[in-house]
Amino acid sequence: MSAMNHNPGRAGELFRSYLEDAQRRTDRMFAILMVVQVLGGLAAAAWVSPRTWIGEQSLVHQHVWIALLFGPALASLPIVLALVRPAQALTRHTIAVAQMLFSALLIHLTGGRIETHFHVFGSLAFLAFYRDWKVLITASVVVAADHWWRGVFWPQSVFGTASAGSWRWFEHAAWVVFLDIFLIAACVRGIKEMRTMAADRALIEAQRDAVEKEVQHRTAELEVARASAETANRAKSVFLANMSHEIRTPMTAILGYTDLLRVGGISPGEGQEYVSIIRRNGEHLLSVINDILDLSKIEAQMLTVERNQVRLCALVAEVAATLRVRAAEKGLSLEVEYVFPVPEAIISDPIRIRQILVNLVGNAVKFTDRGGVTIRVRSDAELLAKSQIAIDVVDTGIGLEPEQLERLFRPFTQADESITRRFGGTGLGLNISRRLAKALGGDIAVSSAPGRGSTFSVTLGTGDLSGVRMIADAREAVVSAPSETQHAAPAEVSGRVLLAEDGADNSRLITAILRRHGAEMHVVHDGVEAVRAATEAMSSGRPFDLVLLDMQMPVLDGYQAAARLRKNGVRTPIIALTAHAMADDRQKCLDAGCDDYAAKPIDRDALVRMCERWIGVPGRAAA
Repeated sequence: MSAMNHNPGRAGELFRSYLEDAQRRTDRMFAILMVVQVLGGLAAAAWVSPRTWIGEQSLVHQHVWIALLFGPALASLPIVLALVRPAQALTRHTIAVAQMLFSALLIHLTGGRIETHFHVFGSLAFLAFYRDWKVLITASVVVAADHWWRGVFWPQSVFGTASAGSWRWFEHAAWVVFLDIFLIAACVRGIKEMRTMAADRALIEAQRDAVEKEVQHRTAELEVARASAETANRAKSVFLANMSHEIRTPMTAILGYTDLLRVGGISPGEGQEYVSIIRRNGEHLLSVINDILDLSKIEAQMLTVERNQVRLCALVAEVAATLRVRAAEKGLSLEVEYVFPVPEAIISDPIRIRQILVNLVGNAVKFTDRGGVTIRVRSDAELLAKSQIAIDVVDTGIGLEPEQLERLFRPFTQADESITRRFGGTGLGLNISRRLAKALGGDIAVSSAPGRGSTFSVTLGTGDLSGVRMIADAREAVVSAPSETQHAAPAEVSGRVLLAEDGADNSRLITAILRRHGAEMHVVHDGVEAVRAATEAMSSGRPFDLVLLDMQMPVLDGYQAAARLRKNGVRTPIIALTAHAMADDRQKCLDAGCDDYAAKPIDRDALVRMCERWIGVPGRAAA
């Protein structure tokens, strides 16, 4: 019954269907029974009744003739109703009356034999198949009335004797009522079981429907996931093909021009040109690798951003100065505009901001053939209320279709595969830039139309601006980019440097760089040799001025070597050299006892400045 609480409407519908089906079948059963009873009545009238009523004489009594006519007439209406109006209350009660009159006729034809009275009880039992106790009441009333009426006027036709007591009919009626008690109880129980069965089926249907809906939902989800996976796989396949192209193309140039330099027979001008080509392709290859590493860090949730003071106007001017040469090569202008007032400084990560702007401005220059690119720095009350500032990169380039905008920031995807073939690129830059912007408390939005250019708007979190001066005019915002003709004084590395590097080529490169800047180099090839050399130098009273440790060395790696040096009391500054470029790798090096950290590939100028800065600086005390 609990199922009816879940879906009472469906349970009631099923119950009515079950009950109607049972009553239809019972109607058909009684229609057949009526035909059989008519034929049986005719047989009884022809062979039994004449002898029953007048002994051995074969004369047909007038009652028999009446019965012969009465029987078919009695059966005709119930049979018609059973066929044309099944499962109707009128049909049931008509059949009940007719069936009881058939019992009366049978009792009449047999002269009131006691055996034929059992036809009444059988008929009542069959009527109970309707599961309608009211039908039993109707039938019982007919039986009682028949016995009373004929018991008064023709007792022999019902009791088999000419003289019957005035209450004989009541005795017979009492037996009928006695049977009715059990039959009505059976009807009530049958109805209850039918309701329970309907409720259970309703529950099963509800559960089945729920399961089917869940299956359909899950199937739809799986279909979406499958389609998404297929799309992702196609995108990654395209990405891998592009990546293969992006890596192999610069590698082809690097290896090819290196071979030309190795063979010789070229002029000094050609040599300089080949070196420039090699360096340019190496930088491109490094940018591809950096994109992959950045995405890997982001996907692994290992991306960290710094929170330092950033003079945004100076940073934007620097980016513009860097990319203005590339724009000029295409005959494009690259201008910086300000919508005042803007804060003089914000709290953010200058490296990541520069990475975002270089990507966006670089793309704008790449996809613009005529006109120019404008970098617009703006700040208004709405932005400042959210502690944000905006930088728009506006170009007059090819623009984008709406469907291209939808997939613009997806990883491994570019707006159009033809763009990849024409302009190159990994399809990672915008996705990485947007994630970086979000990590910096902002986002990137884009508006574009085909042939009308695009505007990429970067919002960045500013941090607390309390006490920060607001720049109000262009004169204050103008910050000159470093002039290419102005150079700082050459760095000098005057001291003894211990280099521990197991890679022969890297070892020779770093040695050559530092020797050109005045360093006295001592080279070892693993951590054990580094610990021994530094410890012996300290014991001899002539310690090294600086130690460069590769972190991935055989026998004893750089982390263990740094820890042992500090344990042995070596206070010489240690710079870690590692191909790992994660933020936690830097901290791991510092925790091992190093003083600074240089990521590979080594930047020559940065390495020289770092060595110059640490030589002569007292190192750490022993751990």
